Amino acid sequence: MLRLSSGLLVVTAGLWLANLPTATMAPLTCAGPTPEVQLQAPNTTQRAAAAKAVQISLNVDAEVLIEDSDGKRIGFDFNRRKFVNEIPNARAITQENSATYVLPFDKSGRPYKVTIVGKSAAKVDVDLSMTGPGFVVGFRSVPLTSGQVQTMSIAANGLGLSLTANQDGPTSQLFLTEQSGRDKPSYRFEVSSLLAAGKTITVNLDIDKTRLYFKTDGAKKDSFSVKTRRTNPGGTRNLYAHQDISFGRLNSYAMDFGGWDGKSEMCFYEMCDVCDLKRCTKLGNEADVK
Repeated sequence: MLRLSSGLLVVTAGLWLANLPTATMAPLTCAGPTPEVQLQAPNTTQRAAAAKAVQISLNVDAEVLIEDSDGKRIGFDFNRRKFVNEIPNARAITQENSATYVLPFDKSGRPYKVTIVGKSAAKVDVDLSMTGPGFVVGFRSVPLTSGQVQTMSIAANGLGLSLTANQDGPTSQLFLTEQSGRDKPSYRFEVSSLLAAGKTITVNLDIDKTRLYFKTDGAKKDSFSVKTRRTNPGGTRNLYAHQDISFGRLNSYAMDFGGWDGKSEMCFYEMCDVCDLKRCTKLGNEADVK
């Protein structure tokens, strides 16, 4: 299905987004798109360009600065108090209460560092996501108020996330959605924890090994909540959820979702230098399974 949203042509059937050429982006700042633009399907060049780009989007009015692994930036320079764009082939699309940043896709997975500063006097919950070839990842319900700073990072290939807490308490939800192909299952993972301000939660996904890794750098023992949704090639879905994962000596775990039967417990492993990496701790499924 094709639809036009804020000057972007979106194909919803395959987690694929195509950026229209510059000429068709003009309606963002002037008149609305013509019927011809609304019905125009992407050509081969546009499809190739979409496969080489990712889009970082957020749903609130805030100051944003994105930095790549080479130190180049796009967004609001907090020191110079002005917009900068140092990343080749990157661009920003801003609206009244949202913004989208189009950036190069890097399959090596080098991270983009994202810094957000709140503008609203009242507390707002920020949803930030990155969409790329075959994946959607990001953060949900990040608390933010005026002048408050939130830092996070997103691997450019969609396989890793981290967030440094800006206050004590529950973290926002870190989520990763991956689609491997029509003949293979797709997955959505959601991870959250309780953190002290200044501490970091990190989530990484290894599709080939069917492992989800999650950890924090807190000195005290932290607990995690994990949810998994598997969508099978035939369209059926399996759900798994478990709260208060904290059986390890350190705050570092791996979840093996490859051997899961879709209904019962999941295998978890404690990750550390002195841990038995082959020792499976089975944790029950707390989801409402029918």
